[in-house]
Amino acid sequence: MRACAQVLGLFLALGVLPAHAQQDWFASVYTPGGIEVRADARVFALFALFNRTGYDTGTLRREHPVPAWQYPPSRARVRQGLSGAEPSVLQRAQAFFDAHPLPLEHYLAATVFMEDEDAPAEPRELAGLEVLLDRVEEHWPVPALRAETFPDYRAAMRAYLPLLDEPWRRTHRLLHLPEGKPLLRLVVNLLDAEGQVHGFRTRQGAVVVVVGPSRTPALEKVMWEYARALLPTRIGEQAQARWAVGPTLLREAQARGARETTVGAYAVALLSRALALSALAAPPSAYEDAGREGYFGLQELAGSFDNPRPVDAWALEGLARIGSERPSRK
Repeated sequence: MRACAQVLGLFLALGVLPAHAQQDWFASVYTPGGIEVRADARVFALFALFNRTGYDTGTLRREHPVPAWQYPPSRARVRQGLSGAEPSVLQRAQAFFDAHPLPLEHYLAATVFMEDEDAPAEPRELAGLEVLLDRVEEHWPVPALRAETFPDYRAAMRAYLPLLDEPWRRTHRLLHLPEGKPLLRLVVNLLDAEGQVHGFRTRQGAVVVVVGPSRTPALEKVMWEYARALLPTRIGEQAQARWAVGPTLLREAQARGARETTVGAYAVALLSRALALSALAAPPSAYEDAGREGYFGLQELAGSFDNPRPVDAWALEGLARIGSERPSRK
């Protein structure tokens, strides 16, 4: 692997990219069960752009007097490589962001769907994003940086291969779904902050999970996002309207670090995390950790997935049970 990196570095110094590095970067790898694990050139370009335009969030290395962030090697290398990038593209990007002040997840979703032939057209709210990413590719050294970080991406992708199939199958069984569906596509993104995971449902029903860098495979977070994408949207709607203790529990959860901002989103987060932990056959300590982070009653909710009824038929009952047992304050 080190020799490969040295060879790539030589080609980069000469301004030449080996053909296999360009081709292999786009190649997917597959688990024995057929889950696709890949890198995505468009996602790489998007986050190269984000990092160059001020997306500095990472692992906090120092808080005072001025915060300082620590980045994994691939992200650090890309940030360094773009420090002298052509300013005209940077100015165009800032103008685009000013005109489209949407959350990062919207940009990522639009970018992920660019790779799908049957995906809906680029959303009007982000019209022009693909053209902007084309300019990033053409005028910044993004292709060379992709080739240079190729070994790190490949290693991260391969680390997930032996881990995904069993919890994926268990998730289907717990939700009474056909085996092997919905499909899961895992996209590794080493230019995001550590621990970040985002899930999206495609028009064809597959689930795309984009996972950031981590010291070990972030399997629980990946399965949590996969489960979140599978739960019917009406669960959140029902909880928002009818979960009596939901607002109280949400406030307590937010005090412990939960990021959800509505009762409906918090209900879906509880159910999907319980489903993920059950699919992973997680030990009791994992449920205790989740409780400390503001996700209460997951062990009881996980047991509810043995119910033969569809999850949306019993979700409010399960949420009501955990709501009756308030977590102890410390």
